Amino acid sequence: KMVSIKTFLNIHRGEIFVAATMGIVLIIVIRKRQKKRIKKAYPSNTIIHHQIGRGPYAPSITPFAVKLETYLRMAKVPYLNENDSVTNRSSKGKLTWIEYNGQEVADSEFCIQFINKTFNIDLDKNFSDEEIGAGRAIQRMVDEHLHWTVALQRWVYDPKHGIDVRKFLNIPWPMFYMVGNLVKKQSYAQGVGRHSEEEVLQVMDEDLMALSKFLGMKKFMLGEQASQTDCAVFGMLSQIHWHSFGGTGETLYKKYPNLSAYCERMKAKFWPDWNECITEGWTRTASK
Repeated sequence: KMVSIKTFLNIHRGEIFVAATMGIVLIIVIRKRQKKRIKKAYPSNTIIHHQIGRGPYAPSITPFAVKLETYLRMAKVPYLNENDSVTNRSSKGKLTWIEYNGQEVADSEFCIQFINKTFNIDLDKNFSDEEIGAGRAIQRMVDEHLHWTVALQRWVYDPKHGIDVRKFLNIPWPMFYMVGNLVKKQSYAQGVGRHSEEEVLQVMDEDLMALSKFLGMKKFMLGEQASQTDCAVFGMLSQIHWHSFGGTGETLYKKYPNLSAYCERMKAKFWPDWNECITEGWTRTASK
């Protein structure tokens, strides 16, 4: 029996180590969540944007942080970044959330609605009802559909095909493994993850094609002026444009050069300090 146990341990030591590591991480997370969050003093009347920190070639490795900060820049409201959400998540478990004078708001879209109401902002006031309606449909497609194809490509498919995404994103492998499993489970529950890899990539291509056709020759999604919709679209496309690392998603994206030009246009208009907001492949600390 002792020999059998040793043989079992030798054969499955990798899986045992992963399980033990995941258990330790889970215990740490649970204990941290059980602790009462200590409120930090922030400047009054200022949006505090909680996020995970700067990324290697785009300001964040999560599209929703890029979406929300792009909106904050468009709206020109006072804000500060707090790079703490890996351990200090929102009440909904979201990595991107805001505080304002002590009030917490989770989910990027609800954050935007809250800021619009609080600061009396309407980035879409110069567009028709039809254009605004189309913009909302685009935002929903990007945030609730295209997002899952991008997530599956990054956390599941590309690593399977030998792309060292973990190294590019500078994430410890136990955390990368955990996120990959979470993406598989959540995308399966959402629906996109029930498809085969080939079908998911087809869905991604269809969504990118729809964005490309809708954009056409326009400067921005709804016309010559940027809108709230552009925040969501740019946030999601930023991950393919700057953080694909040679995967199939990048190949599909390159079929639509107007989307690439759009990303560069959004970057130039709303992120003139872009290079100060990235780590240049983790070779330095972002200064902003």
